[in-house]
Amino acid sequence: MTAEVAKRRARPPGRPKRSRFGWVLAVGAGLTGAACAPWPEPAAPGTTPAGTGRQSPDDGDLASLVPAGVQTVIEVDLGQLRRSAFTAEALANPDAVGRERSAVALGVDTAADLDRVVYASGGAGPNAPTLVVAQGRFQYANVETAFRQRWPGATTDAWHGVTVLANGENALAALSPRTFVSGPPAQVRAAIDRAFGSGRDFRDAANGGQGQGVARRDLLGVAGPTAPAILITMTLDEGLRARLGDAFPLPRELRTVGLRLDLGESLDLRALGLLDDRDTAAVLARRLGALIADRDTRRTLAAFGLGSLVEGAKVVAEGARVRLSTTVGPDQRTTVAAALRTLATALRTGTDPRPGGSW
Repeated sequence: MTAEVAKRRARPPGRPKRSRFGWVLAVGAGLTGAACAPWPEPAAPGTTPAGTGRQSPDDGDLASLVPAGVQTVIEVDLGQLRRSAFTAEALANPDAVGRERSAVALGVDTAADLDRVVYASGGAGPNAPTLVVAQGRFQYANVETAFRQRWPGATTDAWHGVTVLANGENALAALSPRTFVSGPPAQVRAAIDRAFGSGRDFRDAANGGQGQGVARRDLLGVAGPTAPAILITMTLDEGLRARLGDAFPLPRELRTVGLRLDLGESLDLRALGLLDDRDTAAVLARRLGALIADRDTRRTLAAFGLGSLVEGAKVVAEGARVRLSTTVGPDQRTTVAAALRTLATALRTGTDPRPGGSW
């Protein structure tokens, strides 16, 4: 450990604006790790009746730990991202001092110790309360110590016999030696409920059956048993539509959006939109097709080195569903990897990722 980091360990860092969003940033900036088993999807997902809970927490399916009522769920398989030639360079953090400083502040090295992370947000915007479920190889005592250093006034209580540390809107609990949850206290307790088999999870159907569970099952079924590297499901509301503004107005009939990223010899991206009716779906498909074909869109992506993402993109309407898919072959792997590395560096340093230009 360097002398600088030792000093920082002796002087706990000041309280960040939102600890859970700090987790999102920290893990997102340092996504690197080991292989993971495919993600399970139960035949009848989403609910276990109250009163039929387990005697001990089950962390075998991280998605099942996310309680109902969240707007956005991002499931990340860090092992695939680390191993893929498309993303490995982008996710490797060359700042050894910064990485060690982060490991001290969080109690876990996000670049080496985490295997899978699920983020669940209850609203729109970067400051929305976020539940984080992290699984990997770490010493939970270090995570707990780092939490107490950030919030010396943290109190301790128990939920289903699981110790919960809490300070204001921040809480932390270990479900097992390999899995912990962090976020708003109510959400952490709800995740513990799910681990013990009670309550409902986010995959329960909503909006007349067109909920996140429907989108998730659809996307998990399009590529057989292979696990995706990233899986995102999102319920749209007026807050999110307002954030998008006029950039790309979304029809009110579009209720749920999902995205799946697969990494193998090729990079495969699939997106799904669930709408209320087939006529609106057909209109949205035409709009997306026109956007993809638009010269300015292609020029913008090309400036980032990501033009290949739209070269073979296809948009189709299937009843009240809209599907978008694109594949980047191995011949474009070097170009895409370089572009992603540049973007990742820009995110870490706050620099302009475009070649030679300013915004």
